[in-house]
Amino acid sequence: MNLLQNTTELALAICEKYIDNDGCAVDCTCGRGKDTLFLAKRFKKVYSFDIQEEALESARKLLEENKISWDNYSGGNSARVTFINDSHVNMQNYVKGNPQLIVFNLGYLPGGDKNITTLPSDTLETIQNGLKILKTGGLISIVMYPGHENGLKEHEEIISLAKSLPKEKFHCVYASMINQSSAAPQILWITKKK
Repeated sequence: MNLLQNTTELALAICEKYIDNDGCAVDCTCGRGKDTLFLAKRFKKVYSFDIQEEALESARKLLEENKISWDNYSGGNSARVTFINDSHVNMQNYVKGNPQLIVFNLGYLPGGDKNITTLPSDTLETIQNGLKILKTGGLISIVMYPGHENGLKEHEEIISLAKSLPKEKFHCVYASMINQSSAAPQILWITKKK
């Protein structure tokens, strides 16, 4: 098991404590669909975003292999998972209700074009919008990759945002691998207290 896989599994292990079988969750960075699959097995409704059709197609196949219903966003959203070929920054235009869990696995599509990455400004805006619609007692989980230029900037800005959140409303927990290189994946969890 590699460091990346360990980090993602740790992030999802914490997410397991925030499951709401009757509620909804959001995967802001669908990628190859592993986080979407995790959520789909535990939530009544999942919204999964990616700007790359290649990512969404890979995730659709993964759900089909696991016999989980999905649809593409059309306004109806009758399937367990709704895929949205748009930036997560537009989340509020699609998500109905207040999600219990919002997950980010930042960076670039595994095995895809490394020049297409999440953007710090979009990610910060999405986190701020997500905190507004997140259910009280809910969680935002963010896996960050400071090992590339955009990822380092994104990491720094996200940590700065987390430090500025009012302690009366949010708890922020940050996990960094202190005996690994500074490029190792890192995790931030934000819970909404009220």
